[in-house]
Amino acid sequence: MSQKLLEAPGWLPPGPDSPDTDGTADPASVYDLLRDPTECRAALNVIPRTTADAEWTLMRGLASACLAVQGEGGSWKQAVQDHAALADGAGSCKGRAAYAVLGVLLDFHRRHPEATVRLRPSPSGTPAACGYRISGVDTGGDGEAKPGEVIGIELADAYFDPAELLRGAVVSVGGQHVAAVPVLTSVAAGRLVLSVVVPALEPGPADVTVQHAGIETRMPTAFTVTAPGTVPEPSTGATPIAPFAFTDGPTPP
Repeated sequence: MSQKLLEAPGWLPPGPDSPDTDGTADPASVYDLLRDPTECRAALNVIPRTTADAEWTLMRGLASACLAVQGEGGSWKQAVQDHAALADGAGSCKGRAAYAVLGVLLDFHRRHPEATVRLRPSPSGTPAACGYRISGVDTGGDGEAKPGEVIGIELADAYFDPAELLRGAVVSVGGQHVAAVPVLTSVAAGRLVLSVVVPALEPGPADVTVQHAGIETRMPTAFTVTAPGTVPEPSTGATPIAPFAFTDGPTPP
């Protein structure tokens, strides 16, 4: 088969782009760099050569395959090893997209071991890999919390460095800004849990909103504020609670 007749494998969908507010490379921001197939060499240069981190391993394998399939060096051997090291797939939304694309590249290479093709960015209108949202609010299992108590806010499909979220996130409960810095109590497979203190609010249903880098996610009527039995002491910060047992909540608009 003529090389000219081969169709290039599909490439990475948009993230959306991670804010990368600290200017330090992380797997999420390297994914954004890799979305331009001409930048795979630049991406490989900032990826750790040796790493035990699953997301970094995945990005290394993808960058290596990106170069190899375009005839620009890279290493199919490295790509195969890194793909095999993630036999259970990837946890984050960008990681899952990268893992799928790497699998497509390896399959292309098995079918056409001598072929090279020019990769192209995914076309406009391609659905994003991540659907960042509040997926649950934990109040201890009863769906109620008093002012001064700690609640857990679970974020799904996060596409940014969790450390950046803590520095830049703005959390509102019942329309009132939470002054204390939220505490990150869990990080697993793209799901983050923030602990915050319920501010002084009147009893009734309360929305929860998290805003970061200009992106806002909101869960309406996330829980019910109840009247405190006693006046709570002023809080100086959030104290993590464990374990979290999330209850189903309405899907945000």
